[in-house]
Amino acid sequence: MGINRVFLCLSLALGVSVSLPARAQQHGDHEHGAPVEFKMPTTYKAAVREVFFRLHEIEALMAAKKLDQVHAQADVIRKVGDVAGQLALKSDSGVPRESIKEVNRAGRELAAKFDAIDKAADSGDSVGTRRVFDEMKKHADVLRRHSPKEYGCPMRCEGEKTSPKPGKCSQCGMKLQDVLSHMDHNPKHGGVFFMAPDQKHHLEGTISGKGEFRVYFYDEYTKPISAEKFTGEGTAWTQGKDAETPLKLRPAPEKAFLTAAVDASVKFPIRIKIFIDFKDGERPQVFDFEFAETSKPPTGHEAEVRNDREEGKYANEDAKRGH
Repeated sequence: MGINRVFLCLSLALGVSVSLPARAQQHGDHEHGAPVEFKMPTTYKAAVREVFFRLHEIEALMAAKKLDQVHAQADVIRKVGDVAGQLALKSDSGVPRESIKEVNRAGRELAAKFDAIDKAADSGDSVGTRRVFDEMKKHADVLRRHSPKEYGCPMRCEGEKTSPKPGKCSQCGMKLQDVLSHMDHNPKHGGVFFMAPDQKHHLEGTISGKGEFRVYFYDEYTKPISAEKFTGEGTAWTQGKDAETPLKLRPAPEKAFLTAAVDASVKFPIRIKIFIDFKDGERPQVFDFEFAETSKPPTGHEAEVRNDREEGKYANEDAKRGH
């Protein structure tokens, strides 16, 4: 009992709730499938890993247009988010004492997004589901920022074995990678980020104040890849209006992205639907973007800010060609 009292007092002092996660709520008459099986994490780093794995699964479901299956994955995130603060209190969590309140708040806010993403997914609202998903990622990133890094072999030579330091796999010699790196779906250019249905490609769409729409491509570990091997086309329109204008995407001269000019008649908030051919023998994949304003590169990507001064030059060239 003495240890429990100490834990409770420390929890209250740091603003961490020690209540058990609330039971899943009933959402109207909508029926959900069976919950996914998972083991509740007992360490902070395991909790962070679980959260990002479930976000990765939701991303895959959105790409596959299987919104009806989002509920179960989001429910796991709700349960884990609720206990993140408690796990951060453990002496071996690696979370600095002064950061526990921030971690607890992020976990609670992440868990609180369950109702919003569940409602959006249940209604088949792909754009709304994406919007809530992006909000969830921001809270999850706070949790990851305070989690000790783990490195593992990308070939899983030793199963789930990880190392606290980078190095090489003792079995195959490959460089160990951050186990969360392939789950990093944060926009690199301040745009809207997607996982492709093949789960091997990622892409990000941005739009500038001059009406230039760009699509950047990444591999399964979110490393940039050349855009020259892909083609695409689509349409753009002002949200709430029916008039659509065509988009013909083409590689930028440096092959870093595909680009197209959005017609000047299209105003914010802007909706864009594109069809990307990954040249894999499959049909072009569909991606829906929603932009309330121009894309702004996140902190740490100041180079993109400088590049923004050049944005529009490709769009202007397209306009001259009549595209």
